[in-house]
Amino acid sequence: MKPTKIEVVAALRAALRAELESVERVAAMARDEATSSETRSDGKYDTRSTEASYLARGQAWRVVELRQLVGWIERFDASRATEVAQVGALIEAEGARRVLFLMAPIGGASVEVGGQKVRVISPSSPLGQAICDLEEGDVAEVESPRGVTEYAILSIA
Repeated sequence: MKPTKIEVVAALRAALRAELESVERVAAMARDEATSSETRSDGKYDTRSTEASYLARGQAWRVVELRQLVGWIERFDASRATEVAQVGALIEAEGARRVLFLMAPIGGASVEVGGQKVRVISPSSPLGQAICDLEEGDVAEVESPRGVTEYAILSIA
């Protein structure tokens, strides 16, 4: 049975809060490593400090994105229905297999609800661009390295 948008959003809120806590801890450790005296270069070929700073910067960007997504999902009203694929829509589609997406300002997360995986996609992703503003019954084509995949929009909530 397909989960409701309210169930999906509740599960995402909990999962994203936990992920944010974890990523913030990892980012703090990466930042400490990048600024540690033990990470200083011992010579021109020693790249430990450069690599540590790249890792710290990547983790910091992930924290920023997660904070934005958590902020959005905390304010999001899951009871509001929509008839087109847009930010806030729960979209069931069938391509190579049946999939369930929640379109959000920032994608990349996923959660399992009632035994079904729900992916969070953004309108700027290739799939998000292809299905944005479509309605039930429409078909989207998405180019990927494996070729073109068609997605038939089965339902939008």
